Amino acid sequence: MPSLEKVLEKTVKEKAADDLEFILIRGKEELTRFTFGHIHQNVAEEDAVLYVRAWAEGKTGVAQTNDLSEEGIRRAVRLAVELARSQTGPAGYEPPGPAPYPEVQAYDEATWNATPELRAELVRRAVAEANKLGFNASGSLATGGEEIWIRTTRGIDARFRASSIRFVTVILGKEAGSGYAEFTSTKIADFRPEEVAGRALEKASRSEKRIPLPPGEYQVVLEEPAVATLVGMLASMGFSARAVLENRSFFCNRFGEKMVSELVTIYDDALHPQTLPMPFDFEGVPKTRVYFFRRGVAEGVVHDSRTAKLMGTKSTGHALPPAAAGFSPMPTHLVMEPGNASDGELLSGISRGLLVTRFHYARTVDPMRGIMTMMTRDGTFLVEEGRIVAAVEDLRATESGLRALALVRAVGKDLSLITGGEAFGATLVPKLRIERFAFTGRTERI
Repeated sequence: MPSLEKVLEKTVKEKAADDLEFILIRGKEELTRFTFGHIHQNVAEEDAVLYVRAWAEGKTGVAQTNDLSEEGIRRAVRLAVELARSQTGPAGYEPPGPAPYPEVQAYDEATWNATPELRAELVRRAVAEANKLGFNASGSLATGGEEIWIRTTRGIDARFRASSIRFVTVILGKEAGSGYAEFTSTKIADFRPEEVAGRALEKASRSEKRIPLPPGEYQVVLEEPAVATLVGMLASMGFSARAVLENRSFFCNRFGEKMVSELVTIYDDALHPQTLPMPFDFEGVPKTRVYFFRRGVAEGVVHDSRTAKLMGTKSTGHALPPAAAGFSPMPTHLVMEPGNASDGELLSGISRGLLVTRFHYARTVDPMRGIMTMMTRDGTFLVEEGRIVAAVEDLRATESGLRALALVRAVGKDLSLITGGEAFGATLVPKLRIERFAFTGRTERI
């Protein structure tokens, strides 16, 4: 963008600030929503936001603008400098310098430019079978992507563009049945709507008649959306260096300790071939793989430039955008390594327990012990002697994610990419069989 380069050159000459960082994020999303098996909304949004981070006398300030004219950018620079100078204390770290990052191919023209007509046809295929049965298929299909450009006075010039398609659906039966399925990729050609929606339809059909179960501890097989919630909640509680610095992470004073099952290896890797890749973070620092648990042993946390300076190490490339600085650093591409169990083998280890499709309304209870609470949804089934025998009413779980991972007895051999339909970040996980999982209440239907 010529105006950005021009302002950068002028600012360097004028020495308006000691350092400047420009973070330009352009996003495009076109969304088709459907309910009762029919499209009811098409929306499209395209926006570009420029964050200017200025450094003056060791202090820093950030300004944000959508005005990408030369004058608009210069106004943002002046405001960022003013904010930096008005700070009462130094930032405690310096902006990073340039470093090589890998070339990542994540852009697909057909996905970026998908038309409403194409999305309508894909939705039609997804809901066709549910409509035949008189079921209610609802959800959304989004296409588009994101461009990121980071340019700094210290020489960073990092650019990346990625496309994405995200589909989620909940299918409701005629009585009590419900089923969930989702799909995410960088290529629209990978999407098989009948196959994805078919998974939700099968669960909805099987759960029309539900039986109540008392709260208690059950053996469970967690499917990928449920595992993604479990791992994601643990990540938000303790996988960040900020949480360690603030003494609120379950990792505090426990690195090197075996905390979970040796079957569990979890890391963050934005370059994994099955995720939505991203080569650098929002400071322009190359992303690196960070292990949280390796064969059950607590190993590390993610860093941005600030936490790395405070803890005497290097940034791992996990800075969030300036608007989310209060949560930075944070893992955004979680991966749990697969095991060798087939779906049948996962179920065959259950004498009497539950198959859980997904959780919702997850909340933190005690971060130091990894305790969370959440509710099952859209496909919860009773398993006896390795066979699904009935659908059950939804239950509330209150469980320590650390205890659950310590009680993992088998790990599925296949990985699924879970985003919940959200545009930022992704979790790549297998199914899990867990020996005991605490359910503390029932979810009453009205």
